[in-house]
Amino acid sequence: MKILAFIFSTTLILAPLASAEVLEISISKQAPELQNIDLPPNGMDKEDVESKYGPPEEISDPVGEPPISKWRYRDFVVYFESDTVIHTVLNYQPKDTP
Repeated sequence: MKILAFIFSTTLILAPLASAEVLEISISKQAPELQNIDLPPNGMDKEDVESKYGPPEEISDPVGEPPISKWRYRDFVVYFESDTVIHTVLNYQPKDTP
C-alpha cells in the first residue's frame, strides 16, 4: 500500500513537468506562395476539372459508399464524391533547407 501511495504522490509532483508545446499555424499563413492559386471549387464535376486544370498526375480509385476518389495535381489534391468536387487541399511543399 505504501508503494502505491509513493507512486501516486510522485506522479502528482512530476505531472507539471510533463508538458508539451502546441504550435498552431493558421491556414491562411500556410504556404503563402500558394494562397492565390486557382483551385477547383466544391460542386464542380470531373469533366470540368479536367477541362480547366488538365489531366491529373495521379488518380485514386473510388473507396466507400458514397464513392470517394481523389485526383492529385502538382500543387493540390481534389476529392470527389462520385463525379462532384467535395474538397480541394494544397499539397505540402517542403522548403529547401541549406
